[in-house]
Parts: sequence; C-alpha cells; structure tokens
Amino acid sequence: MNFGVKGVNCLVMVAVTGVCLSAFSLSSQSETINKKPLDFMFTFEDEAAIKYLNYQGVKFSHLKNNQEKHEQKSGDLFLFHTNDQDSLSFFNHLNPETDQLIERYEISKNYHVKNFNFLPSDNITLISEKKLISNKNQEENSSILLADEPLPPSQVGIYWSPARPDSHAPIGVMGEHIHSEGEIMVSYRYMLMEMDGSLVGTEDISNEKILEQFPITPTRMTMQMHMFGMMYGVTNNFTLMAMLPYVVKDMDHITRTNRGFNTDSEGIGDIKVTGLYQIFNENRQRIHLNAGISFPTGSIEARDTTPAGPDQLLPYPMQLGSGTVDLHPGFTYLGQTDNWSWGTQIIGTLRLGENSNSYKFGDEIMLTAWGARKWSDWASTSLRIKGRNWGNIGGRDTRLNPNLVPTADPTRRGGTQIDIGFGLNLFVPEGDLRSGRLAIEFDVPIYRALSGPQLETDWQLTAGLQFTF
Repeated sequence: MNFGVKGVNCLVMVAVTGVCLSAFSLSSQSETINKKPLDFMFTFEDEAAIKYLNYQGVKFSHLKNNQEKHEQKSGDLFLFHTNDQDSLSFFNHLNPETDQLIERYEISKNYHVKNFNFLPSDNITLISEKKLISNKNQEENSSILLADEPLPPSQVGIYWSPARPDSHAPIGVMGEHIHSEGEIMVSYRYMLMEMDGSLVGTEDISNEKILEQFPITPTRMTMQMHMFGMMYGVTNNFTLMAMLPYVVKDMDHITRTNRGFNTDSEGIGDIKVTGLYQIFNENRQRIHLNAGISFPTGSIEARDTTPAGPDQLLPYPMQLGSGTVDLHPGFTYLGQTDNWSWGTQIIGTLRLGENSNSYKFGDEIMLTAWGARKWSDWASTSLRIKGRNWGNIGGRDTRLNPNLVPTADPTRRGGTQIDIGFGLNLFVPEGDLRSGRLAIEFDVPIYRALSGPQLETDWQLTAGLQFTF
C-alpha cells in the first residue's frame, strides 16, 4: 500500500517539474524578443531607485557618478550599460513601445531606453549623445519594494506580488517565500494535533486486539507545538530562516488489567535553519530551492512515571527530538493571477547516522500543493493537500522493550498519510500594523496506511502570526 502512494507522489512530482520547465521555456522565449543593450545616464534624488532596480534583478555592468567615484548618493549622475537579458526583459515590460519613446524624447537610436516613471524620483534625467531631456511625466511614486510592499502600477500583472493575503502559503507550510535584502520577518505558530485509535495498515484495530499481543497499548495522544521563527533577507534572492520549536506531548495508555495511566514530555525540540535561494521570478511565478539542516537540540532522554516505576525512559514517539543532524532539501513553486494563487512544495528529511542511543528515525518525504482565492486586499481562503511518507526507525534503544508496548517497537513506526487542509489568511495592507498577518489552517486525513499497531492522526490545527519590518 505504501508503494502505491509513493508512486502517486512520484507522478505528482514529475507533473510539477513539467509545469516549472514550461514556465522556464516561456520566460526564455520572452527574453529573446529584444536583445539590444541598454546604455543611458540618469540622475535620481532617492537611493531607493538603485535599490529598486537591484531588487527586480537588474544587473549593473558599469555604474559610476559624475565625479568618477564608486559611492552612490542622491543627485549623482549615473551611467548604466548592460547586455544582460534579465535586465532587458525587465525594461521591455515597462514600455514595449520603444520607437515612440525614442521619437518622443529625440533620443539617438544608438540608445535603447525605457520609461522610468516607476522610479521613486521626482526628477529623472535621460541623456543622449546630443541633448539633455527631462522627463516631466512622473505619475508613480513608490518606496523600495519590500517583500510585503505593493507592486508599483507599472509592475502589476508582470511580477509575482508579495502584498496580498494569499502571497504567503497556508500557515502550515514553512519556507515557502523569500524576503528582500535586509528585511526581517518574525513569526509565531501554534500547532495542536490529536491522535485517537490505532491502525494496522489501513485497517482500524481495537485496543482489546492490541492487548492480546502487548501488555500495554496507547489509546490517545495530543501534541502541541509553539514554533518561533525568524526570516532574514541576506540578498534579494537569498533568505535565511530559523525555527525554534517548543513541544508538549501527552499520551494515554491502558494495560491488560484495565489500568489506565498517562505520560507526558515537554521541552525544546530540534532547531532548524534553512536557506531559501530564488532561481526564477517571471510571469507572476517564483521558484526557489530549500536547503535546511536541523540540529539535535531536542531531548531523546524524556522520562516519566509508568506502571514500571518512576523516572522511566519513554518510547520513541514521546521523545522531543531526533537525536541526529538531519538535512531538509526541498523545492518550492508559486504562481498568481489577479485573484488566485497556487503553489507546491517538496521537502525531504534525511537522517545523518544514528543518535547517541543507537537508533535513527526514518527518512521522510513531504509533498504539498495548494490553491488560494483572494477575496479582498486583506482576506483569502485556501485549500491544500499534503502527502507524507516516513520510514521505520533504524536500530533501537536497547533500554526499551519492544514486546511491552507498540510505541517501543522500532519496526512499527513507518507510514503514509494524505491530509486535506482548509485555511484562512488575513493581511494588514496599511496602518500601524501594516504587513502583519494572521492565519489559521485545519487539516484532516483522507488516507492513512501505518506500520502498526500505531496511533492514527484525527486532525491538526495550526494558527500563526507573522510580522515583517
């Protein structure tokens, strides 16, 4: 049964890859429309003009002020020359009617210039070989574009817009967006998951049936997680993300003698650091690579009182971390139209060796895809599907008796699960709390196949706050 789901996941991954390759192909075709170099000079009254161009991916091959110095400051004269096709594509979007612009400004045809109305300057001067022309047609003013800043009107419908309630994925997805250089986002997520009843494969199994094989069985488990996060834009294409979880676990059990007892564990989980590198931003679509690593800061020595006595080592699901350094490679794709957005993400978890207790959790792959509808400037709803497959535990902690309770048996920890999630994203577009976000998502499983007996997940709730500055 697990093999079949893996096969479906592979087909979905192939389809997503095909979509992304098609997007690359369309972009490449559009960039070959005009290959003339850009060569012009201009002054600006706001350094944000240059920063804005840098944000959009425009590359300066020659840039200097009128004093032949390298520093950039307000009022200086700049020469810009490029053959870079990304830059040309960007300027071609601004005003495709180049001949009309040349005629309008009497600029030599040796120059290929575009309308700079989008720049945040009140006085932009274009210079040709023969004459100086002032562009008095300034209609649009904007500050440097940050991740949650609205696009200037000249860019709407061309680039992926960050200032929308649906520009962030459902709150249960992490590492799905990047930030501009120097920007910081802080976040808090609260996750609550409940598990009740057990499965073997896809079939329910009663507690009485489990107790025929094991003296003890778990009957119910809840897990709470407080996730504190921070994202920082190192460059306009590279963002660092750090996540610190605080985990609370609670599990109910019953014995063959019909005695019930409870165990719990609580503490910091494994800290995770991820680099997000954008490789594509065109046609209102984005693609970036995820490269994460988690560190064994969560305890694998959690203990509690059981019928065997006080201070007993708890089974694998009740531990707070993996005990290993884990890699989390991945891939994220985003797309938009005026009122709709969508995305997909693939994230793997690769365990590097055994932990100090001679075991390692199984590797994992997670594939998710979502669609969202923007209803206003401040609200959107989403629908998401998520599939996970994870392996059994390799090795074992010799202090745990696998014949005592299913949770202590390392060969009964793998599984496959598919969830469907319903989300709401709220965004503050202006005011004192501008760029603040509140989001909630509720997930329920539609398919489960577990190497059991193993507790089955009934539902998961995720709520979060995000603020960018």
